[in-house]
Amino acid sequence: MTAVAVETAPPERPAARRTLRLHWEAALVVVGAVALACWTNRSAIEGLTTTVAGDLGDPLYFAWQLAWVRHALGTDPGSLLWTTPAFQGARDNLAFTDTVLGYTPLGLFVGDGQAGALALLNLAWLASCSFAIMGGYVLARAMRVGRFAALVSAAGFGFAPWRIQQIIHINVVSVGVIALALGLLARGNGWSLRDGWQPERMSWRWIAAGWAAACYQLTFGWAVGIWFVYSVGIPMLLWTAGWLLLGRRRARLTRPVLLAHGLGGLAFAVTGWLLLRPYLRVIAAHPEAKRGENWLPLFSPPWRGLLTAPPNDWFWADRQVDWRTTLTWPPEMILSPGIVLVVLALTGVGFSVYPWRRRLLLALATAVLVVLAMGTAFPLGHGEWTYLPLFRHAPGWSALRTTGRLIIFVTLGLCLLAAGAVSRFYREVRPARPLRGRVRTGGAVVAALLAVVPAGAVVVEGLNVVPHWTVPTSPVRLASFPQPVLLLPSDIVGDYHMMLWGTEGWPLLANGSSGFDPPNQTQLRSEAASFPDSGSVEALRRRGIRTVVIIRSRAVGSMWATAPDRPIDGLDLTRADFGDAVVYTLRPPT
Repeated sequence: MTAVAVETAPPERPAARRTLRLHWEAALVVVGAVALACWTNRSAIEGLTTTVAGDLGDPLYFAWQLAWVRHALGTDPGSLLWTTPAFQGARDNLAFTDTVLGYTPLGLFVGDGQAGALALLNLAWLASCSFAIMGGYVLARAMRVGRFAALVSAAGFGFAPWRIQQIIHINVVSVGVIALALGLLARGNGWSLRDGWQPERMSWRWIAAGWAAACYQLTFGWAVGIWFVYSVGIPMLLWTAGWLLLGRRRARLTRPVLLAHGLGGLAFAVTGWLLLRPYLRVIAAHPEAKRGENWLPLFSPPWRGLLTAPPNDWFWADRQVDWRTTLTWPPEMILSPGIVLVVLALTGVGFSVYPWRRRLLLALATAVLVVLAMGTAFPLGHGEWTYLPLFRHAPGWSALRTTGRLIIFVTLGLCLLAAGAVSRFYREVRPARPLRGRVRTGGAVVAALLAVVPAGAVVVEGLNVVPHWTVPTSPVRLASFPQPVLLLPSDIVGDYHMMLWGTEGWPLLANGSSGFDPPNQTQLRSEAASFPDSGSVEALRRRGIRTVVIIRSRAVGSMWATAPDRPIDGLDLTRADFGDAVVYTLRPPT
């Protein structure tokens, strides 16, 4: 007989199987995060182009901002981006407050005008929820906890009750990439809470991905971005110092790793500098934009605020009414990361897969962040030995008057402590390896279900019942009138609505409101207070304003309530009545 050679496929390599499992895990996490975010925020999808969540204040500003960024980047980003048609085209007025440039790609899926602006904001909220869930999961997995334990971290970061309170500030809730970047950088450097430093696990690809995510996070603004820079810089300095002192004997950094860190760090610095420049120009031109430490007591939450959930939390709405009434400024003092998460984290201090030294250090770091989050409300010294030294001396901290937003990083610490506890629990209850067949399979299923229960409890506590408000449209097309256009009433919050109406055609508006009001804007409102009379008309003409529009429905109860019915004889203007809008056309100065 003749021997026949049979070609057999080489056995699959373990590394290839691990890569395939990783890809499947990543795909499931992304799909699951998006699906969960959409399911728990169905109202945002139902009112995608007509409503905003929370209230009719700050969300309207961010909707306008997102629409302007989309328009400017698609038209002439070099000259248009930072100078919008609001504030009568004042230079760099987009940088009068935080910007969220990172959501620009969502503009590919929406239309123009107010409907497109509202759709952008609602999609940005859904994206922020999805990123938070994914980021919490990735960071926990980078710390070497199991998949079920990572679900607790994902739920804790994606459904923390403070996110419901901050739903009106899309820049504050856009923090999921923080966890993602920290997780990727930790994984790339081969470090985890569970195993410490493992040089053989270092990977330039993970490092490059981490720095790319870090650069992307900066595009969501500086309200959280300044703290994020510290959260990246301090661990990297500690890791570098550790390698220089102890690690060189264990591992030699390869050229790809050094290049990934060098180029990634450089890209991070350049991205930060480019995004910081317009804010530096604004501060130079408007010194009044800087807020002193006298603002800190207004925004510093007491300890009770750190455990208080918002009134739109599904579980705590009626159970913490008394707690909320004790807070002097609830919008920035309702900061609960979730009671279930806190209990799991406290359990993780004594019962965890992390070595006791590392989990105690993590618990200590989280406690320090809690103290800093309390700002001047911390009882010992009222911040004199905690937040105030950083506010006075640390670069960038003087711009951070809302100390409670450090709850973002407190939540990350709690998520990791909780994940360590659940991972240890799952390891203790899962069946021993000698078991076989159905017994072992059934035991594994029971253990998995028990491990998922904490994540489910965290999600349930963080479900929201936030109202979604229908946003009225403009009664007239502002772009069809001579410009600049001033709409009345004009005030700090009301101008957000006027600016949103300006997304229809982007006319030059004298209205404008943002993180601060320049003296010129305050003076404009003062000059227009008696409109229409000879003094106000002349003052507006000197400013170059060509059209004034009074909105009857918004003027009720204001100083302009009777303005549409006042005589205009002898004034250099004409009047046209369009129902809810009364339009005055001013003759240009000769």
